[in-house]
Amino acid sequence: MYFYFNIIEGAVEFTDPEGSNLPDEQAAQLEALALAAELEREFPGRFIHNSVVEVISEIGKRVLAFPIGSSALAHVALTH
Repeated sequence: MYFYFNIIEGAVEFTDPEGSNLPDEQAAQLEALALAAELEREFPGRFIHNSVVEVISEIGKRVLAFPIGSSALAHVALTH
């Protein structure tokens, strides 16, 4: 199943035109978490308020909106 990982930063949206072929929603959630943590590491302090990685399924269903920021990094640190 294809999932699309959009970055929403306030009123600006960066859409994922290609998507990723992943086995299920749980795998997409893990990918979103990793992406949020990677963005925070690469651009520290940029994503402060209302910035999320939004996951959309191939049928257009919003699976998840995961915040980008220190909470993402904390979650990664606790689960790995």
